[in-house]
Amino acid sequence: MADILVIDDRDRTADLCRRIMPEYTWHGPARSWKEARQILKKLRRQVELVLLDVHFDIPDELLLGLPDNPTSRDLSRARRSQGAHILEALRTSWPDLPVILMTARGGVGLERVADRHQAEEYTYFLQDEDLDARSLNAQVAGILQARRGREQDGPVYWGRSMTMRRIRQRLTVLARGRLPVIMAGPTGTGKSLIARHFIHPRSGRKGQFVSIDLATIPQELVAAHLFGSVRGAYTGSVADRKGAFEEADSGTLFLDEIGNLRLEHQKMLLTVLQEGAVTRLGDVRERRVNVKLVVATNEDLGEMVRQGTFRADLYMRLNPAATVALPPLRDRQMDIDRLLTSMIQRGIETPHLAELLAEYCDQNTIGELPSGGRTVRVITSSDIPQPAPGVVLMYFPERSVRQIRKHSWPGNLREFAMTLENALMLCLAEAVEAASGEGRGDLIQVRPKLVRDLLLATATEEEIDAGLKMELLIRPGEGLNKVAQDVERQYFTRLYLQERGDFAAMATILLGDSESSRKVQLRFNQLGLKVRELKSQLT
Repeated sequence: MADILVIDDRDRTADLCRRIMPEYTWHGPARSWKEARQILKKLRRQVELVLLDVHFDIPDELLLGLPDNPTSRDLSRARRSQGAHILEALRTSWPDLPVILMTARGGVGLERVADRHQAEEYTYFLQDEDLDARSLNAQVAGILQARRGREQDGPVYWGRSMTMRRIRQRLTVLARGRLPVIMAGPTGTGKSLIARHFIHPRSGRKGQFVSIDLATIPQELVAAHLFGSVRGAYTGSVADRKGAFEEADSGTLFLDEIGNLRLEHQKMLLTVLQEGAVTRLGDVRERRVNVKLVVATNEDLGEMVRQGTFRADLYMRLNPAATVALPPLRDRQMDIDRLLTSMIQRGIETPHLAELLAEYCDQNTIGELPSGGRTVRVITSSDIPQPAPGVVLMYFPERSVRQIRKHSWPGNLREFAMTLENALMLCLAEAVEAASGEGRGDLIQVRPKLVRDLLLATATEEEIDAGLKMELLIRPGEGLNKVAQDVERQYFTRLYLQERGDFAAMATILLGDSESSRKVQLRFNQLGLKVRELKSQLT
């Protein structure tokens, strides 16, 4: 069912797992990082989860995290926190492999270690086998379910990263509950799309989905839009009207940019959530409403509460424990290639692009799919497939894909979709206009210059001149040199994956000279990074 590696200097955890979860294939226990790395190299992508102990009583020569000429105190400290050092090494070569960090000892700050090194879960063993078994079994099942979750639900593309798959799993649970959901994250990360096409269909509610963007409504009309009004309630109110809460009764109400709500409107919203009823402006009669509320923001509501611009009681009523933060597109590099396909396929469903595609296919005598209609298939490698009925190939050369991966995407998925739709439209329109009849009619190339021009059209001067931006994790080390090397390993790993192992492209980014690829590869090796280990993540 799944291959799981146990890294532990004792047998207890591995024996417990094999006994209570025989449906999985267990490997180990690996008693040191050296053994664990050998197993991971041998099994490659077969391992789906790692269970990692914190404290290791192993020989000095097998310990990670030791300074030169270690003292007895250094050795003791390294043994107590060996799991953290192993997790750090694991993250270098297997950054997306889920890890459960475990210990039976108190005082190790497991939560801090897990957060710092991006462990999926952490658990304290209580020396009660029944409790330990139930806890561990639930954690393992939850992580594996998320890891195998679907990559796409309709127009919502989750991708392959564990971060997005865990978000999908969490939203599946939150959608069924009665409590509100806060969706946080930068503008354009897909909050409204997820609310409409994922949360609402899974809420079990029969009512409709209603979406309100609070940033676009004049402040004097917000209350009427949300709660309704009666004739004469305000200037221009010539008839009774329902508000968003009544329209969404027995359904889902999505409030975008909740941070834009004024304090007086926040009070009114709080009353509705507390009472489960709305009173239209100018009216005295309460109307019962049953709404699944989803709110979205690109601001820090907690910080707004501290500054006094957002009510603390409303914030608590919105259930901050159920906040789901969507990552920016720049943190989803491993999904870029598949997102290309997803967004292009969404784009051709729009009427103007569908008509343009049909015109192009008719002009080039491209038939229909066996099931009818035509489709566009994205190609990002030089291995071009043979023509197929009803299929138009959009070929993105390596330079085009590289520019897409390097772009910071400040507009996130919204900017990504707009850029690809524009690329598709321009390529199809140009091909229709040319109508040369030469070469393969089913193959359209998205030229690097076109991609560059489209990306420059949305970039600011600061973004053009700022170089490549990426977020890195600063972790305390035993010296500044160790900290610097850790940061360097992180961005070398990110660059290697982003540039698909192209050291010349990495040299262009780091040194401004593609001819310096040998220097970059030498430093790559000096940092202890392994091409063979990272290559497995490029598939």
